[in-house]
Amino acid sequence: MTDPPLRYHEAVRLLILTARPDVAANRRLREAADAEGVDIVVADAGRVVAVRGEVPQLVYDGTDVLDEPPGAVIARVGNWRPESTLAALETAVDAGVATPNSPASIRTGRDHWQTIRCLRLAGLPVPQTLAGSDPEVLAEVAHRELGYPVVVKQRRSRMGVGVIKCDGRDQLEAVLDTLWRMGDEVVVQRYDRAGRTSLRLLVVGGRVVAAAAFTAAPGEWRSNAARGGDVAMHRPSDGESRLAVSAAAALGLGHCGVDLLPGSAPAVLEVNPTPGFLHLERATGEDVARALVAHAVGLVTGGG
Repeated sequence: MTDPPLRYHEAVRLLILTARPDVAANRRLREAADAEGVDIVVADAGRVVAVRGEVPQLVYDGTDVLDEPPGAVIARVGNWRPESTLAALETAVDAGVATPNSPASIRTGRDHWQTIRCLRLAGLPVPQTLAGSDPEVLAEVAHRELGYPVVVKQRRSRMGVGVIKCDGRDQLEAVLDTLWRMGDEVVVQRYDRAGRTSLRLLVVGGRVVAAAAFTAAPGEWRSNAARGGDVAMHRPSDGESRLAVSAAAALGLGHCGVDLLPGSAPAVLEVNPTPGFLHLERATGEDVARALVAHAVGLVTGGG
């Protein structure tokens, strides 16, 4: 179904670029924009064409969105054709449209190795992580440096998909060989047995707006809600909040979900530049969608 014509707001208009316009998270962003009095269009990124010539263009349903440019754009970049969505975001940014998460920051946050690298360069604690290609060589170094269990992750895995725990060398070599033959790039991390519980802190505009603890379902070791994990409100310590905000800053992200391994010395597991937030809203009662919209609008009006 075609989105209704764009409405015009005297202050700012907000464009959401997403491959899945009808999912619940995007409906929440629409509701939040209405509550803020912000004109919004949620554009199907698969139907957006980025045109680069003398001037940047974004053609959506036959209309150049940039003829009446939005004030701000949020890109919800998932695993379906991410580079096409990022091309549209780049074109909007080149035309002067504000965005909380730059294309470069999103690409970094979507890559587990680049994320770990940026976090360590910023002096933040992360799990020991290896990257390599040859399965035998990578398995040998993992065996020597990490021990077992280890976790193999496709570099752009999300929601627990493409994440495999290996309890011994034979299993590790088999997994690495299979992924290598499929052409996948991977990282290998030391597994922490406390990892059945993780913390998700949602950072928006340099502050934590919601936090929850995720506990793996029975028989499952991955703690994310997409794998059936339990979600409960969490009151982050000052140290956890500082770590999450520092992780967002290290990647240059205006908003993101920061996953922490809890404990006396928490570490950053992952940073998600397109965070799911519905589970956090339900667990905490916080209006995360409104915080995301308000921050994007603030980049234009001076409140962000």
